[in-house]
Amino acid sequence: MSLSEIRAKEIEYCSGNIVYFVENYGHIEDRTKPGVIVPFALWKEQKDALLDMQSHKWSIVLKARQLGISWLVLHYASHLMLCRSGRSVIGLSKSETEAKELIRRMVLILSNMRALIREKNDRAGWDGLWFESTALTVTIHHPGKSDSKMQCFASSENAARSFTADLLIFDEWAFQEFDRSIWAAALPVVNNPLAGQIIGVSTIKRGSLFEELYTTDDNGFYKIFIPWYADPNRGQKWYDDTLRLLGKATMWAEYPESVEQALDVPGGRFFEEVSDSSISSSEKLKQNTVCYVAMDYGLDKLACYWILRDAFGNSQIIHEEYESNLIISAAADRILRTTEELMEREIIRSVEQYLAPPDLWNRSQETGKSRAIIFSENGLNLTKVNNDIKAGCLAIKENTSHVEGGKGRLTILNKCAPNLLNSLKKIQKDEKKPEIYAKDPHELTHSVDALRYYCIYWTHGAKNRTDKKRTKWRPDQWEDYRNANSKDKEYLRKIWGEPE
Repeated sequence: MSLSEIRAKEIEYCSGNIVYFVENYGHIEDRTKPGVIVPFALWKEQKDALLDMQSHKWSIVLKARQLGISWLVLHYASHLMLCRSGRSVIGLSKSETEAKELIRRMVLILSNMRALIREKNDRAGWDGLWFESTALTVTIHHPGKSDSKMQCFASSENAARSFTADLLIFDEWAFQEFDRSIWAAALPVVNNPLAGQIIGVSTIKRGSLFEELYTTDDNGFYKIFIPWYADPNRGQKWYDDTLRLLGKATMWAEYPESVEQALDVPGGRFFEEVSDSSISSSEKLKQNTVCYVAMDYGLDKLACYWILRDAFGNSQIIHEEYESNLIISAAADRILRTTEELMEREIIRSVEQYLAPPDLWNRSQETGKSRAIIFSENGLNLTKVNNDIKAGCLAIKENTSHVEGGKGRLTILNKCAPNLLNSLKKIQKDEKKPEIYAKDPHELTHSVDALRYYCIYWTHGAKNRTDKKRTKWRPDQWEDYRNANSKDKEYLRKIWGEPE
């Protein structure tokens, strides 16, 4: 058997044995000795992750830092391109510098597989596979067959949009700018029912698309977690020493030992006090209640909440509407129909006020009308709220902290507001103004903004059944009362209390 035939047989064997391929031909840089190249001796967690990537179409890897996972993914890509002709790999990185670093590492990997492949200028007497590279590409030439190629891009809104690929790699995915736009543009690159793989790798960043994809069940991604102790050289003393240097917040983010720890980074979340158990309730408010509706509206999203308040300062969210692409007439109709349905089911008696942000009162240059006026023309009269973000954030915290001796507590009935609950748990502190929550990702702000309008604005709770004091009616209440029949007047006195 000739050397060419032996090499072909070896590549064929490697094709079906990826762990063998990496352990016998893989190389990485020794982190403790810069410039020194060493064989890639896989740890158990690396080996398990490698096999998991091979077994699943879409994989997402949450990891501690400095565990060689980027090297592992690049070896996976080299295996694909070397063992199969005509394969395409696309890598997406935070910046062009990181994109070039992926290519540099791929060149290093292939350069140290001289028994299987040679570089362009190292082919004297060689008739097998060879490769060449530029700053952002590596091309493997299969003699007599189609080339395989890896291209790397910096993150941008249209990165890789016009390409197709067999493997799409997101490196440090949580920290890529425009991550949601990139995802929308990149998904079609590999979204082939019969082929196409995705591998996303990152440490955690709360509020990122990476976190959303990792924590969402049944979205097609196989979740892989690799803890700090995957490196057998890291022991408890290393961990304790590093913890003293970094502090808990940074340590949990950079070197988590569990998924739960990685996703509960202290100091990052704005509403640290909010959890499923702290805010969810299966018990309805027991006393008399009044209902407010708080909304945040834009064509990108309507976030609207029906909130009951009792006589003791307790609030309870009983319904959520959360939908995109509703024009004002459709949004008004949705809100009014929901109110009517809640009244028919006797969950609420009426709505005190529909609370909305002041930007809805800005007049359009084209029509001269504000969106608030258009809502009113469609039957929904809005009340303008204070848009002091700092005060509103503090008001939400007052309602959600549930500290002993507090003025009241906010609950969500039977988890009826999943988008709000998700946003409260994920939204981060603003990096420059930690007293308010971050505006990005914008998807997380719609629900929280709507709740903020309620928490900063509500005027009064329901009257306690034992409270016999008379109330001061507003002019609009007197007008409704004068125009009502005797039965309705009795009902109005019942829900509003006897007038002064």
